[in-house]
Amino acid sequence: MRLYEGLFLFDANLASRDWPGLEAHAGDLLQKHGAELVYSERWPDRKLAYEIKTCRKGTYYLTYFNATPEAITGLKRDVQLSERILRLHVMQNEHLPELLEHATKRAEEGSPSEETAKADGAKADGAKADGAKADGAADKPISGESSVPAEGAPKAAAESSGEGAATAVAEEPKGE
Repeated sequence: MRLYEGLFLFDANLASRDWPGLEAHAGDLLQKHGAELVYSERWPDRKLAYEIKTCRKGTYYLTYFNATPEAITGLKRDVQLSERILRLHVMQNEHLPELLEHATKRAEEGSPSEETAKADGAKADGAKADGAKADGAADKPISGESSVPAEGAPKAAAESSGEGAATAVAEEPKGE
């Protein structure tokens, strides 16, 4: 048995109507393939980058579970056949126990208070007005992403590949 992280994606409309049913459906699929659910967490609804099975908004369900590698193959197949689950991403690596420990500590401490959430929202609105990232992302570039160039420098566009990142440079057209 290995520890896996599974991220289920459900239609946000269906999740708002029948969350307990969707949670039970995911749990039943895990149990059917001999997986033992260790931790689960519902994430807020999010707008999807692109339409998936005619859905524009989705609800993510983060799970940590113990299972055999063979069980993952069957689980993925059942998810493809399920009309209630849009997608499933399963990951396994050596850092999962640390992530699981962090998630359980965060859950035990409880979610941030409503006042803190409102204050964070006000900060995000202020960041939008300043032209900064409003999603709370750090100023440091993500792996494979270039930082904002200095004024007068050529613009850089980063493309991620499976083994690393390559950077292509495109110069701005000069107005004469």
